[in-house]
Amino acid sequence: MLHIIDHFPIKHETLAKTSIGDTVIFTDNAVYAVKQDDIDQNLARKTFAHINLCVRKADLLLRNISNRELFKGVAVLDDVDYRNVLSEEPAIRSLN
Repeated sequence: MLHIIDHFPIKHETLAKTSIGDTVIFTDNAVYAVKQDDIDQNLARKTFAHINLCVRKADLLLRNISNRELFKGVAVLDDVDYRNVLSEEPAIRSLN
C-alpha cells in the first residue's frame, strides 16, 4: 500500500498504520523527518526498516534540504517518478 504523509512531526500512530513492504512518501513538511541531524540514525533505521521510504525532490528543494542531509535508504522522487508511483501502487492512504 502507498502512504502519503505531509505533516511534521510524524506521530508514532501514523507509522504504526504501515505494513512490511509498504511505500511511504513524505511530502511538504514531512521531509524534515528524514534529515540526518533531526533523528538518531539507529532509531531511524529501526523505525523505517520495514517500509520503502521516499521523499519528493520538489519538497526538498523548497525547504533547502540536500540529498546528502537525508539518511541512507531514502529514495528521492522527481515529478515523473512521483506520478509513476501513484499510478503503480494498488491503494493509497493519505495521512495528512
